[in-house]
Amino acid sequence: MATITQVLAQVLQAADYGICMAGTLTAYDYILTFKQERDLIWKAKWTPVKALFLFIRYSIILDMIGFFYIDFGRQVSDRSCTVVTTTVLANIGMVYLCAALVIALRTWAIWECDRICGAIIAVAWSAIVVLTVYFTVYCIQGVSGFGISDFAGFAGCGEKNTPESLSAVLKSYIALATYEGLIFLVTVIRGIRYLYRPSSLMFVLYRDAFLASTCLLTLTIVVAVLSTMNSDFFDIPFLLSLAVYSIAPCRIILNLRDSTSSLDRWDLSTTSQTHLNIPSEVALRVLDGAVEYAA
Repeated sequence: MATITQVLAQVLQAADYGICMAGTLTAYDYILTFKQERDLIWKAKWTPVKALFLFIRYSIILDMIGFFYIDFGRQVSDRSCTVVTTTVLANIGMVYLCAALVIALRTWAIWECDRICGAIIAVAWSAIVVLTVYFTVYCIQGVSGFGISDFAGFAGCGEKNTPESLSAVLKSYIALATYEGLIFLVTVIRGIRYLYRPSSLMFVLYRDAFLASTCLLTLTIVVAVLSTMNSDFFDIPFLLSLAVYSIAPCRIILNLRDSTSSLDRWDLSTTSQTHLNIPSEVALRVLDGAVEYAA
């Protein structure tokens, strides 16, 4: 039978591997897209989408720093551990909601701002907001700390997911998986025809929405399954999903801005540049007016 030290070592190593993998992925993507961000975000006028991008992009970096402090900090206290853990978990919920909003807007765009589709997505996103906030509170209340910064040579707070926190995470990820499943279904139903138009701006919208929905749906299911199993390796897919939830919406925004020279306040414009050769220019221009009306 494993000793308490061995169990703690396994849990902490899983968390360490997870944050290192997620941090590396986040940093790598940041380096790859920094030039795009400088040209397409920093130099652009302020819009709600620009604010969403900057929040998702940089709050996730702060979360990664927080997780590194929790896992590797040498001078931690019960108070600092509690404050950092609570702040990070609360911010994760906000990142998830902002990411879901960006992907929802992309899905609405490929449906050419259809009112019925917009209503369905709006109701689904609103439900996710309520459920995410509710379960995030329970997750924060359930997480406990070992307080073992000097125990067996381990650094950091040694935070642990209790049955209560894992239950809250499970319910939260079931809700997220349901939402992502809906977005995936709506994306596939509408977007298949755009696979045969690789020069279309709508192809860019569909490709990014499809890839993002596929990745996020897969990760949410994996995290939900591991939380039901009380797996010691829960932290690895959880932290990876956090990285993907920041990367996917930022890539969507950057790719869209890179593909068009005309953007409305919510970046839903699919007005093409001359070289994009979109076959239904007039129909796609309707998106600008539809979004201004909806906003």
